[in-house]
Amino acid sequence: MSSEDVHADRFIGEFQELEHGRTNGPSLRGSVRSEGEAHEADLVRYLRAGSVLAATTSRVHDVLSPGKELIGGLHLLTDGEWFWYTDLAHYVEHYHVPVDARFVDHARRRSWTPPELSDADLVRISEVFFPYDSAPVVDEGQ
Repeated sequence: MSSEDVHADRFIGEFQELEHGRTNGPSLRGSVRSEGEAHEADLVRYLRAGSVLAATTSRVHDVLSPGKELIGGLHLLTDGEWFWYTDLAHYVEHYHVPVDARFVDHARRRSWTPPELSDADLVRISEVFFPYDSAPVVDEGQ
């Protein structure tokens, strides 16, 4: 079973319109609302405060804006239990996109403050998320 399967129910914001989304994910355009929930600012802060599990050099742009404005770098964030990409906070803040109610309850129970994960915590999580294949490399040219 891949790490994607293991964590599928703990991944939020994988909208089908995004390059890093899932083709069978929810529609970002269909999720846009005219206003957010009362806790939206707290939720955005929580999303931005997640620990970086994986950093990339990719840049993400706002796929909903006419000019495709730059949002920032694409990183995978976590609070140790849930996973999301850095652009999710932007879509929640600017387009009031809802996220999984279980995640909102989880963040609320933590008083809208994700835990500070140690390097050891992040290594442990990444080993499950990105399993290392320890099979020896065979050079077939010899």
